[in-house]
Amino acid sequence: MRIFGFVLTLALMALVPLLGCGAPAGSPNAKNSGMSMHSLANQGNSGTAVADNVDHSGSASDSVNATKNPEATFKGCWYKSGKNRYQAVDVSVKNSGKYPFNAVLYYGTGCGAGDFADQFGFGQIINFGGFEDTFWFTAFANKKDMSALWYVGEDKSQCVNYEVAGEC
Repeated sequence: MRIFGFVLTLALMALVPLLGCGAPAGSPNAKNSGMSMHSLANQGNSGTAVADNVDHSGSASDSVNATKNPEATFKGCWYKSGKNRYQAVDVSVKNSGKYPFNAVLYYGTGCGAGDFADQFGFGQIINFGGFEDTFWFTAFANKKDMSALWYVGEDKSQCVNYEVAGEC
């Protein structure tokens, strides 16, 4: 399982690594995560962390697997790290490939367009397949009255209500 943690600075829209992202030491996911963090920019102390499966080459149109749908499965859940829990999703795809990724977090439990809280991914190309990926927001730790939509390629999750979501 690969694990990713994300936070977005809306004002800068900058991508920067977060310290301590991924599986906490000693957790069952730590030995399986095998991820390395890459900095895409260095502006401020919040932003997005990306793993080694992110495609940094060419344009999005060159990199996307446009010939097939990922047939993604989404399981909204809480990712726990230390004393904090984060709004997350476990994603698996039937058709491995490079697909655009996006995630949108909302205040309240109904994914209302007017309740926007945070976003990351913005169509960034990620190589999916072969194992389950876990992504999470870090800006609203422990806040239950939230919801999210998750996107991989053409697939979109149901609205995830974090008041009733289980653990990852």
